[in-house]
Amino acid sequence: MIRIAYFVHGRGKGHAIRTRAVLETLGERVDVQLLCAGEAWDILRDLAGAEPVLPCVPGKGMVRSFRLRFRADRQRFRRWRPDLVVSDGDGPSVNAAKSLGIPVLAVGHGLILRHTRLPEALPWRSHLREALNVASSSWPACRRVAVHFAPVEPRTEGTLVARPDLRGDVNPKLAREDFILAYFRDGNGAKALELLARRGHRVRLFGEPGRIPSGVDLVPPDVGAFGEALSRCRAVVGSAGNHLPAECAMLGIPMLALHRERDREHELNGRLIEASGIGVAAAVEHCELRVIRRFEAEFDKPREELAVRTQAMPPASEVVPRAIDELCHRRPVVRPSW
Repeated sequence: MIRIAYFVHGRGKGHAIRTRAVLETLGERVDVQLLCAGEAWDILRDLAGAEPVLPCVPGKGMVRSFRLRFRADRQRFRRWRPDLVVSDGDGPSVNAAKSLGIPVLAVGHGLILRHTRLPEALPWRSHLREALNVASSSWPACRRVAVHFAPVEPRTEGTLVARPDLRGDVNPKLAREDFILAYFRDGNGAKALELLARRGHRVRLFGEPGRIPSGVDLVPPDVGAFGEALSRCRAVVGSAGNHLPAECAMLGIPMLALHRERDREHELNGRLIEASGIGVAAAVEHCELRVIRRFEAEFDKPREELAVRTQAMPPASEVVPRAIDELCHRRPVVRPSW
C-alpha cells in the first residue's frame, strides 16, 4: 500500500475543506498520515490518522516555526518513510521531503500565479511577491495541482488545474431566501455589514467578529449550518479567498469579496473574482456606499452561464488523486534506505 504524508496549511478553511473532499475520493487505496496545522485541525480532527502539527504562517515567528517544523518533519519521515508527501499550502514539509529525496505533490490556489496563464493583468509587484511566497511550499514539487475558481490553462509542465469541490453540506436544489450570508476569515467586515443592514438587507453572519452591527444575526460557527445557509442565501459577503468564491460561482450567487488593504494575496483574488464575473471586490477599509450599490446591482443578473462554466472544471477531488496515481501507482515503489 502506498504511504502518503498529507500536510494541510492552517490559515483559512479552504485548505481543509478541499482536503476532506480529496481524502473521501482516495478512500482505502492509500495509507494516509494526515498532518493538520491551525484551523485545519479543527475541521479535520475527526478523520482517521489525523494529527496536529505546528502552524507555519506569514508574520512574526514564522522563521522559528519553519525551522522547528522542518526538523520535526524530517524526523517523522525517517520514522514512517512515506512514498509521497502531499502539501496543501504547507511549506516546511515540502522542504523536509526534498532534503530526503521524497517526491512532493503541491496543491493550492497560489500556484496559479506562477504555473498558469491568467487572463487578467495583475499588479506586477503584488503578483511577483505572492508568486515568490507560494514558492516556499511548492518549489520542490514534481507535480502541482493549481486550484482556481475560473478556467485557466497550465503554463508549466507537471501542472494540473482544478476547481474547489462544492462542500457536501450544500444543496443547490433548496429554495433561495432573501438574506445575505456573511463570513470573514479575519473577523473584520463590520463596516460592510453595517452598510448592508442600514439598506434593509437581512444578514446572517457566521463567525466571531470583534463588533456585530445592529440588524445582523450572528450564527455560531457550524459547518452544516453554513452549508445550508449557502444553499439558501441570495448573495454572499466575505473574505476574498478561493473556496467560497468558487462555490458562489457554481451556485450562481453574487459575492462581495473583501480584503485588507495590505493583504496582497486576497487583493489579487479580488481582482480575479471581478474578472471572472463572480462579483465585486474591494478593500475592507474602503468599503463605502458606492461599493454596496455595485454589489446590489449584481443581485438580479443572470448567472447560469457562470455556474455551468465553473462546474465544468474538474474538481480537486478528481485531479489530486489522478496526480497521486501518476506519481505512485504507475511506477514501482522503492522506499529510501535513509
